[in-house]
Amino acid sequence: MYEELKWFASFPKELEAFRGKHIALIGKKIVASGDNAIDVLEKAKKDFPKDNPVLAFVQREETLILTGD
Repeated sequence: MYEELKWFASFPKELEAFRGKHIALIGKKIVASGDNAIDVLEKAKKDFPKDNPVLAFVQREETLILTGD
């Protein structure tokens, strides 16, 4: 999960096309996307039953994220 979250947080160009959508990640690959998180998870699990996808929502606009680190 760390690899997926690190890649997602770096906001690579691939994410631009998914603004306002839920996505499922396996590694650095987007394996499903859509408007409904449950549907995205179900599609990812159907297509990749042996993997555990990470779900994320791609914000419509740039968002500032503050952490306690």
